[in-house]
Amino acid sequence: MTSTDVFSYLTVPESDDYRAILGIFAGTFFAELTPDDVAARLAADGTPMPGDTVASRLESLRAWGNLEVSASVGAVSTVADYYRRRNRYLITRVGQEVHELVEGVLAQVDDVRDVSLGRLDALATALESLLALDAATADPERLADAVRAVFDPHRAFSAEITQFFAAINQWQSRFDLDETEFAFFSEVLVGYVGERLEALERKARPIAALLDAVAPSVPVIVERARDGLAARVADAGITGVRVRAGHGSTVEDWDNLAAWFRGSRGSPSRVATLGRDAVNAVRTLTQNLTRLSRTGLGASSRRADYLRLAAMFHAADPGEAPALAVAAFGLFGCRHLGAAAGDDTDPVPPTTSWWDAPPARVPVSLRERGDTANRGPAARVVDRSAQREHLLSRRREEERRAAAARAEIRTVTGPDGAVPDGAQLSDPGLRELQRLLAPAIAALGADRSKGEAELGGLRCVVERSAGRDTTLCTPAGRLRLQDLQVAVMEL
Repeated sequence: MTSTDVFSYLTVPESDDYRAILGIFAGTFFAELTPDDVAARLAADGTPMPGDTVASRLESLRAWGNLEVSASVGAVSTVADYYRRRNRYLITRVGQEVHELVEGVLAQVDDVRDVSLGRLDALATALESLLALDAATADPERLADAVRAVFDPHRAFSAEITQFFAAINQWQSRFDLDETEFAFFSEVLVGYVGERLEALERKARPIAALLDAVAPSVPVIVERARDGLAARVADAGITGVRVRAGHGSTVEDWDNLAAWFRGSRGSPSRVATLGRDAVNAVRTLTQNLTRLSRTGLGASSRRADYLRLAAMFHAADPGEAPALAVAAFGLFGCRHLGAAAGDDTDPVPPTTSWWDAPPARVPVSLRERGDTANRGPAARVVDRSAQREHLLSRRREEERRAAAARAEIRTVTGPDGAVPDGAQLSDPGLRELQRLLAPAIAALGADRSKGEAELGGLRCVVERSAGRDTTLCTPAGRLRLQDLQVAVMEL
């Protein structure tokens, strides 16, 4: 039997039976019960179970280490009485702890637990009381009580805030919110987290200062505040018995407490880390809420529908399951279940054959781990200021060159704006003039005598003139406009 076998009852199909049986033993304060006693109590609780099934379940729990057989048989008169009394079970310590842990988790897994920042006030008060004592001369028992007063609220606070932020991290991947959950997340949770983070940062600073003041006395406090069973076992030199020492009895406990509120070089405090992770999670949650509000509530997920269908399968008789599957998914020839399209794909109707439909793209997280939770911190916004400045400088340079080219065009035109035959232009000047000529000639068309166009503060006029050509000379060659006269004027 290994140390993890005590959790085996949760992974078998009959886990509900085992949980009900352990619930009977967990509420008896280590009383000894026979299989008949357990069966009677199960029947009284509304979960009847045959006696031979109860006996088999008890033996399985004993093999896993959750239960053990009583070694006390008392006074017996017959061999049958001996075996009957010998067949009595009681819960083990590890079985009791595992049952309480599992039931506590299952009972609170969907609950939203509040974070009581008043525990930080109690922690600060306890640290002030500890500083008021002289660690070298104070009564050891009083000193130990002061240490417990420091660590007890911190343990409760750390459990609450860790579970709360873990729930936020889980919620950020939800796309199946109903109207109530959507209102809770968008109107309550986001603002609540912001207020809690602000209050947490405000309360953490004085606690960090108090821990700095206590730090020099920690070795003396640890040495003189040793009490309880663990200290007595250590003083007696017994090494074969492991006893869990109270929190605050080692220097490592104090270092862990300080790490919650004080950061070091290259390592932020735990409170700062939780705040950063919570901000990233809330940012992702807000983005998801924005997407849901844009696409329609519940439009991007069918999780609730599939859960309802799974409950129907669970409650259906084995013979009805195939008919239910056919009715739910339309499993007929050359048909498949239509799915909501992604952002970059077209929807596939259910009437499309499997042979013709494109393959579905399943995310790696869903394919390998069965979930779609975002992993890692949210990506930072990329700083594109350098690229933006580069593009702006290019745009300014292009505008400067275009202005110079337009000024060159004006220098070669006459007083009336006419472009003379044989005018000399640079390559940029010719390109700018071509930008003016193209729309003007397009406006001229095939049946008009004049065409005009405006661009960059200039107006270009093209007129038909039989027998008169306009030739423009550039370093790259010549541009000849046959039977056309060109004039360029400022607007």
